[in-house]
Amino acid sequence: MKKIVASFTAFICAASIFTGCGKIDDKDDKKDSGKQSEQALENDLEDAIQNVLDAVNEKDIKKIAYSFLPDDLSDSLFNIAADDINNLMDMEDIDLSDAANTGKLISVERTEDIDKNYLTLIEKVFSFAKTFADYMEKNDLSFEDFEEMDEEELLNSPLGDIKDIFEDTDLNLSSPEDIVSSGILDKIETRYSITDGCMAEVTIEADGETQTIELPFYKIKGEGWHCEMILYPAMIGYVKKSKQSSLNVSASSLNKAASSALADMEEQGLDIDGTYIIGSDSNGGLNHNVKSDFDMETFSETMNEFYSDLSDSDYFLVISGGVCEYAVCARPDDEDFAELLGTYPIKSVPGSFDGSFFESKPATTDEEKLTFQELYDMSAELIDNPSTSDDE
Repeated sequence: MKKIVASFTAFICAASIFTGCGKIDDKDDKKDSGKQSEQALENDLEDAIQNVLDAVNEKDIKKIAYSFLPDDLSDSLFNIAADDINNLMDMEDIDLSDAANTGKLISVERTEDIDKNYLTLIEKVFSFAKTFADYMEKNDLSFEDFEEMDEEELLNSPLGDIKDIFEDTDLNLSSPEDIVSSGILDKIETRYSITDGCMAEVTIEADGETQTIELPFYKIKGEGWHCEMILYPAMIGYVKKSKQSSLNVSASSLNKAASSALADMEEQGLDIDGTYIIGSDSNGGLNHNVKSDFDMETFSETMNEFYSDLSDSDYFLVISGGVCEYAVCARPDDEDFAELLGTYPIKSVPGSFDGSFFESKPATTDEEKLTFQELYDMSAELIDNPSTSDDE
């Protein structure tokens, strides 16, 4: 139980000193009833980030904390432990004025919505923090008092109401949908309403150089926009995994569409035999070992019937024995996906070809880093040299 206390205390203390990226007052409550226009949103975010740059320039840790935590939670934390918070980060010892004065906000651009399950998770984290802060204020408790409580006292506090979350549940923060669907968070009273959430690319210029970072933002009803920094590392991991999952789904859809198209062609009496590669390059630059009498036009048209998003990705398909055995897709023109690949089977690389059947194999850690072109070249090499594999 003491480990739980230590972990939770660290969270509460740390929550009040993270450097976030701003909020603004929402004077028009109507904005909470729906999404803002993209331009209005970006203007709001620009104002929010500028506010935090000003707070850093003033070396005001309180203003920084208010920029990313709900207002009333910030009030409570500073009422409980203002001295502790200021001691944890002595702003006078940190010279940020030059960076703040020379830094210039170039742009803010909304990139994608944040998953509703993740926003629910944020609501619950802040809600419980507020409930516990209220308990500490009501009982005139400091963080030192909290740490010295015995187990019975802790179980009679709000912490006791949710001890199962800390003791019995392995919270995988990269999968907020699993946490929410499990119902474990239902024990926490929801005290905040988050009406919107997004990832945004923030570009700042300092000393003649520009830097861009992607940050999560959330909007609390009645308060405006905050930058979500407490769960930020988990959010970045979650977003990356979501993008990877999206590409893997695309590869799977391409595989199924190709196999379905080939089955239709076979029913029409068209020749689909052999082992070959068909790619997305309209000029045929990614096609390999395709027979001259293969009806590429029919294949492409039928593929489009089964998968309408062909133009969204670069891809190549390895076809063997009348079915698609391996698929790789990429979105090189999209910066968010530039370094990611989707494969079907998932996390696989070309494995072997015995002259009749092409097989993939699970990728090693190093092989997961192979590029689109490298995977294509490996596939073509196997087809050109039957019975060759990486293991031989």
